[in-house]
Amino acid sequence: MDTNKNLSAAIKRWISEDSVQEAKETYPRLISTYGCSSVISELARNYWLQQKRIIERIDPSTPSFTYHKPVRTLGVYYYRMRNGGIERVISLLLPVWIELGYKVVLITEEPASKDDYPIPLNVERLLLPKISECREANYHIRASAWNNIITSHKIDTVIYEAWDSAFLFWDACMLKGLGCNLISGIHGTYTYLFREQVPHRFNLFRAYRFIDCAIVLSHAFECFWNFYCPTFYIPNPIKICAQSDRSQLDGCTILWVGRIIEEKRPLDAIRAFALVKKKIPSSSLIMLGTGELNVLKRTNELISELNLTDDVILPGYQTDVSQYYKEATVLLFTSAFEGFPMTIAEAKSHGVPIVLYDLPYCEMINDRRGIISVPQEDIPGLAQALCDFLSAPLETRRAHGEAARKSAEDFAAFDLKEAWGKLFDRLTHPIQRSASIPQLDLDFLMDNIEFGEQKTANYLSDVLAGKAWLESHSQAQENWIGELQVAKDRAEASIKEKDQWLNELQAGKDWLEQQRLIHLDQIEKLREEKVKLEDNCRAQESKINELKQEMGNVLAENERLRHFGGWIRCQLTKVFCKLPFNHN
Repeated sequence: MDTNKNLSAAIKRWISEDSVQEAKETYPRLISTYGCSSVISELARNYWLQQKRIIERIDPSTPSFTYHKPVRTLGVYYYRMRNGGIERVISLLLPVWIELGYKVVLITEEPASKDDYPIPLNVERLLLPKISECREANYHIRASAWNNIITSHKIDTVIYEAWDSAFLFWDACMLKGLGCNLISGIHGTYTYLFREQVPHRFNLFRAYRFIDCAIVLSHAFECFWNFYCPTFYIPNPIKICAQSDRSQLDGCTILWVGRIIEEKRPLDAIRAFALVKKKIPSSSLIMLGTGELNVLKRTNELISELNLTDDVILPGYQTDVSQYYKEATVLLFTSAFEGFPMTIAEAKSHGVPIVLYDLPYCEMINDRRGIISVPQEDIPGLAQALCDFLSAPLETRRAHGEAARKSAEDFAAFDLKEAWGKLFDRLTHPIQRSASIPQLDLDFLMDNIEFGEQKTANYLSDVLAGKAWLESHSQAQENWIGELQVAKDRAEASIKEKDQWLNELQAGKDWLEQQRLIHLDQIEKLREEKVKLEDNCRAQESKINELKQEMGNVLAENERLRHFGGWIRCQLTKVFCKLPFNHN
């Protein structure tokens, strides 16, 4: 525990407090005191994204980096041994190194597979933890594995074939710290690192300061990489097929070979073939290989969309492609960039001409033998070149095929054993590195490109942050507008309801006004009837009064008559009283 604390403190002081010159002098002591695996693991754990700062504080000319050993045991590292040009090249180079008398240990991240390219029986294969499992705090797992592999198998020289790996810097620090000679096999073009915006490209270039030497596949790349480490041109091995396996070029079969990934542009091949099919109905397209699932999906969709299901054959990944070349009429090659495309070498070996997007820096394309090139992304140009070749007389086709075969034979004549043997001999002593004005200019250029890109990235980050803010606020405004719209709709509905209610009220008002007028008319009539009634009442009253008066008169007369009747009775009584009556 105390050792770990001391190491952490020492690393922190080295990265944060020491001057650059002091750090360069201190680094070898850190390695000797705490051990390479512990130091690199601690740096990876705490300073994973500060590779540039670490690189500046390590001097590649110190003994820990310049110590060289005689080459006896080679460790050859790559991710896997299947489905790819680099894997195929390693398979062909293993016997070359063995024939030179070296012991060879193959180091991969994937275990052996039935799809692997051939590996000599006397080559031991070891597994290294996968990159995906060893980032930052977990790099100690990979560092420990490197340490065990190098020490237990007494590997003195590592050929690092994963030339553009994001782990090359950390692995280079480990391997050089363990005292290994370190060779990088550069299988592609450095321009692709810019084209594809590979995030770690600037640190990758700087890490090549730690590489003892690099192998490139084109003289066009040799000058560039020499700015970073001693660089040598050694082409890939080419296997020349038997004359009996050469294509007769007498059909209309177009062959496409490669991983089905974006940079190989398989969709361009299908679109070009669709144009060819319209002019040459007997033509067919065979696409060998497998790749990324999304690109495979788009490939199959495009084939169906263009109604080419019966004309485009997809046999998948094949370890033995000789029979396909033998039956091919022409190779269609649509890559955006390549280093030393083994597909071109295989086609030329079988005497198959190639129609391709031009890659003038590739050695096997630059000699122009058996090559028919068109500018990049010129799909109609590809189609026209294919039609012209397939329509040409057989003699013309075979002339192109013969030129292709001769080109392959000339490349195959390169003495690989001699070139590799000289290289390994040179590693016994440090290969001279020298600073130069162009190198300083390139460093200055790269630093400023990185600075400019970082500045652009920061600006874009700010723009994206602003965009995110605007989008979030736009969403809030949209929500608010949505709520306002809902409120507006409700208000409009309420207004409509009120308008309807007001219309009903107006209708009620109009009805009431109409009723009022009717009532006023009725009242007027009632008034007139009242006047008439009043007049009638007055007339009746007058009649009643007259009747009352007449009745008074009648009553008075009646009273007079009653009194008169009484008088009469009185008189009659008197008369009767005076009359004599017989009471019997």
